[in-house]
Amino acid sequence: MSHDPIDIEAKRVRMPAAHRCEQILSAAVQIFAEQGFRCTEVQQIADLAGVGKGTVYRFYPTKDALFQAAVEDVMQRLTAQVDHAVFAVDDPLEYLRVGFKAYMAFFQAHPEAIELFVHESAEFRRISKPRYFAYSDMRRQAWIDVYQQLIDSGRSRVSDPQAILDAIGNLAYGSVLVNRISGRNESLDEVADQLLDIILHGLLSTPDTAG
Repeated sequence: MSHDPIDIEAKRVRMPAAHRCEQILSAAVQIFAEQGFRCTEVQQIADLAGVGKGTVYRFYPTKDALFQAAVEDVMQRLTAQVDHAVFAVDDPLEYLRVGFKAYMAFFQAHPEAIELFVHESAEFRRISKPRYFAYSDMRRQAWIDVYQQLIDSGRSRVSDPQAILDAIGNLAYGSVLVNRISGRNESLDEVADQLLDIILHGLLSTPDTAG
């Protein structure tokens, strides 16, 4: 993918360090997602961010550090979007619905995120747990509590909140992954609605409604 040199040159202006860092990370996410870790040159990221290569290295001393920071940035934004969506939601069923939709909406708006996660898993899984799963582990208890509320209220036929969490988590991540790498590029908002319908209402008809 080519990048407009005029746009790149326009970015070469003085700005606060936090904004510069954000600009570098945005460029890093884009380039790493497009080309993978091994095929990416730091100079490409510097050019897209509109900074010198030395500036990138002042923030991130190695390409490894820059890649890890890019993944961290994506995970922070994903977590923040879901947390913001469910912040004022008390009903556990609505919490599930809103959180699920917010999760899918993030990947609809940022399809490059899933590419980045795939590259991280391919390059670094032997060194450390991928950040996607590390963040999922950190949020695990909060979601278990939500599903336990569903169980306690008698609205879930499944009595193990961890089983519910694993099933829904795998379904959500698997859906965005398959949608991206298969090239289907379906609307993830519509996919979310379809999956929620199956999750919340089941797959099989009851005897009195079956045709």
